[in-house]
Amino acid sequence: MKHMVRQAICNLNRRVCGFAVPNFKPTSQHLSSVQQTPYRPKTTNSQKLTSIEQYKAEKKAAKERRTELYNYKVSRKAGLRSRQDPEKKNYKKKVFRTWFDGMASKQAYLDREARRQGKEWNINVAAMVERLPVVTPDRQQWELDFLNLKAELQKYDMIAYPKELGLPDPMDIEILSEEELMKMLPEGFTPSPRETEADKTGVIQTLNRQLKTRVYLSVRKNDDEGWHLPTVSLKENETFLEGAKRAVKLVAGDDLVLRCFTNCPMGVHVVEYSNEEKEKNIGYFGEKTFFVRVQYENGDVSLKNMEKMNDWGWLTRDEMVEKITAEKSVDAANLYKYML
Repeated sequence: MKHMVRQAICNLNRRVCGFAVPNFKPTSQHLSSVQQTPYRPKTTNSQKLTSIEQYKAEKKAAKERRTELYNYKVSRKAGLRSRQDPEKKNYKKKVFRTWFDGMASKQAYLDREARRQGKEWNINVAAMVERLPVVTPDRQQWELDFLNLKAELQKYDMIAYPKELGLPDPMDIEILSEEELMKMLPEGFTPSPRETEADKTGVIQTLNRQLKTRVYLSVRKNDDEGWHLPTVSLKENETFLEGAKRAVKLVAGDDLVLRCFTNCPMGVHVVEYSNEEKEKNIGYFGEKTFFVRVQYENGDVSLKNMEKMNDWGWLTRDEMVEKITAEKSVDAANLYKYML
């Protein structure tokens, strides 16, 4: 055995150095290092093929996994674009800024032109007579589910007193729905309907409609002017609030009691006169209409005064926007959409 080891070391020397080391005799240290080297059997061709096939299979599986993840990432990105809710990510803000910036630029341009031509503006005041909601809006299904869950969880926060006190166990408390609560009302007591007869028939000349939202007094004097708010020309030394009160009085009469908070207008609409209108209004470039908000408190509209109008009614914001869009344009309706 030792002879075989010496012969192997000599062969190794020849292979590495290219020559035989004369009189080389391996020591016990060399023999011990060789003997301690673990024996590694040679791999056969079939084993090599098996290991190569396994390596290729693992590489193929890894590649398929990467391809699958990439395809999922691409499909998910494309799906997010198609299902993305336009209400999110400042969508409404961008739409508003697109309209408002264009309108502000146009008004600034008209102001410069009026100053350049040395002409004045006719000042009008429009009254936004607002009736506040009478009842709370309907709750959506997710709100009802949340309230029911909240009531169930609150049972676990309540204190369970001894039975000797005669107090009910919190876990025995029953959560009642709105329909069950309505059935518990005393006999002969009927709550007012949330939707009135005017809502069913479509009558708009009444305050007893659209109780869940705000409504605004709107008039339609003729086909040329279309639907608009009560408007008057501002007199000399008259404030915006005084002009708004006068506009309401001329249109609705003296019975309507208003609650007024501020003299500051909510918005302004600038219009340049046409050539024919400039000939009639010499020295004026156009007109500016300032909108002042006032709230309905009591009283009603005088039907005698409303006989002068082609049509009138208490309209919601959506109804007002719809009518102005049909009669004028989307840009004109956007003013009421964002202001009301």
